[in-house]
Amino acid sequence: MAEVCHYLSSIIMTLAKSLAAALSWLTLVQATCQVTSTSDSGTTLFKGTVLTSAGALPNARLLVSNGRISYVGRQCGFKADESDATVIECVGSVISPGFINTHEHIEYATVTPLKDIGERADHRHDWRRGLRGHTIRPAPVNGSAVEATAWGELRHLFSGTTSIVGGAMAPGLTRNLDYVAGVGPEIPAPAGKLYRYMAHVGEGVDAEAENEFRCLSSATYDTTPKAGGGGLSTDIIAPNLALIHALGLTKSDFDLVAARHATVVWSPRSNVFLYGKTLDVQYLLDAGITVALGTDWLPSGSATMAREAVCGFAATKASYGHALDAKTLWEMMTINAAKVAGFDRHLGSFEVGKLADVAVFAGAPREDAFAQAVFSSGEDVELVMRGGKVLLAAEKIKRAATGACEPVVVGHSNKTLCVEEELGRSYAEFESNLGGVYPALLPGVPSGEPTCEPTR
Repeated sequence: MAEVCHYLSSIIMTLAKSLAAALSWLTLVQATCQVTSTSDSGTTLFKGTVLTSAGALPNARLLVSNGRISYVGRQCGFKADESDATVIECVGSVISPGFINTHEHIEYATVTPLKDIGERADHRHDWRRGLRGHTIRPAPVNGSAVEATAWGELRHLFSGTTSIVGGAMAPGLTRNLDYVAGVGPEIPAPAGKLYRYMAHVGEGVDAEAENEFRCLSSATYDTTPKAGGGGLSTDIIAPNLALIHALGLTKSDFDLVAARHATVVWSPRSNVFLYGKTLDVQYLLDAGITVALGTDWLPSGSATMAREAVCGFAATKASYGHALDAKTLWEMMTINAAKVAGFDRHLGSFEVGKLADVAVFAGAPREDAFAQAVFSSGEDVELVMRGGKVLLAAEKIKRAATGACEPVVVGHSNKTLCVEEELGRSYAEFESNLGGVYPALLPGVPSGEPTCEPTR
């Protein structure tokens, strides 16, 4: 039976690839999902193309029970009774783990992106403090940081992101992986304060930026104390360390990072906008370094994870001639991000027992199913589920949503949003109270998006 299942799966995969290729040029053809049955059991069955680290599984099944994954795999291996489940059938859409944003300063989510004045810095203190004749680029928080945090989390939810490392949190929206109270009751609290150490290191392109890594990777590099205390180098390069930006590191520095099994968070748009270049991320990948994607912050980074992926692909191609595989980018946004944040036992992939954080992406079908998710627009996001609860659903599948929900419009797409319990008010009321800040609903290329064209 296993051999038959494998044979049929191979045929189905071949046919699915051929169909996707045939449809990719038909711009009028759109992927879609529909609810074929509903249930109050709390169980949801997805049917369609499921994205996994092993590849895209066409005509697969993803079963969610009690907020966790209880089955993922081929149709022919699915034995559960679906009569007591809400069934969502997707044709052309792709079903993915929710994205994980490993670096975001979320309290700046209402700020309009910085204007491009044509100036590129060499070190973060150039633009932060105006050192060495550079222009200070202030980005004051617009209104309440608490409300800005919730607004930013909503923007990421609308685009398929279900977890964030953001430096602040709004209870109940995305998971906040840097807060014990924010990860959700389903995940045990980390045992130690240094379970993961995520640090800005080497944010710049000059000797000072590179020296930061030197001072943090060798206890013997600088043994002369400063008169007022401190000044000694140390060595923190270890598997629990995630280097954010790391733009000033050399290839030999990254070789040490790889040897020590430390990880890297990559924010290409902010790198390019502020410093004129980004990492040769292909070198890191070839060295075996686990790399995750992060949007950094709205003033100089991307508004969504998909826009960060678009920038990462474009900048890598322009600067280094590498065409990053869509699946590689997808892993930076899912399982690799979970590894970097230290939550890969619970999040980041579809495995039995893991939490059911799910995002479904429609849009015009592509030959590469991973590209359909990675390069999606806000209109393409068909469903967002966190821990088995539907938070956002497209018009055709709004019957899958429960609780206090309300209509929202993303471009030309009608959706249902169910976050009133989390916000303590309706989205419409929240939006009205904020009054004209940078939008959370982004159907296409965001207004004023910082450049991703390398100049160095």
